[in-house]
Amino acid sequence: YEIEDHDALTEDMVEANIVRCPDAAIAEKMIQRIDDIRRSGNSIGGVVEVVARNVPSGWGAPVFDKLEAELAKACMSLPASKGFEIGSGFRGTLLSGYDHNDEFYVDENGRTRTRTNRSGGVQGGISNGENIVVRVAFKPTSTIGREQNTVTREGENTTIRAKGRHDPCVLPRAVPMVESMVALTLADALLQHHAQCELFPRDFLFGQQNAAEVGVVPNRLGK
Repeated sequence: YEIEDHDALTEDMVEANIVRCPDAAIAEKMIQRIDDIRRSGNSIGGVVEVVARNVPSGWGAPVFDKLEAELAKACMSLPASKGFEIGSGFRGTLLSGYDHNDEFYVDENGRTRTRTNRSGGVQGGISNGENIVVRVAFKPTSTIGREQNTVTREGENTTIRAKGRHDPCVLPRAVPMVESMVALTLADALLQHHAQCELFPRDFLFGQQNAAEVGVVPNRLGK
């Protein structure tokens, strides 16, 4: 399942079902699949995709504090996370450079934009003003109701079978966790950018003056 238009997504669409999938038809299939796995005493993993919109261009750094690296570090710090992608991710390896490149153009408002977003909103470690799109893979829950081989503290072979209530899939619970990690990372990037580049005048940043009074000029790169 691949989302075609990230700008059309709303929080209400995501929160409309228990698996937090914005496509109702796909959500029903996911619910059925998870329930089938649960009944068999097993578990299943999945992928969470998060979209950050209206992120200004210029956040991040080209080497040591690359924005995608900071996002990856934050998301991979979450329990059960096993993989991270931004933009085209691993699928981008199947394309040539010509096909993968995001072509630039000037929109009707005079802003420099990209026609595609395979970079996922970050180029050269720095945000480019497009949507930031990341995906985090989560492994199946380790604690399952099926018997498996293990070893005791004394070093003896034995078997184990978990009891009690355990999630057959952590994905629905992981969505707000990934959202929070992305938000915190972007908030850090804003503060770092302000400290280094004075993105906004101090009075405007703290609401003491409006943009017209201090002559704020919008960034010409991105939305």
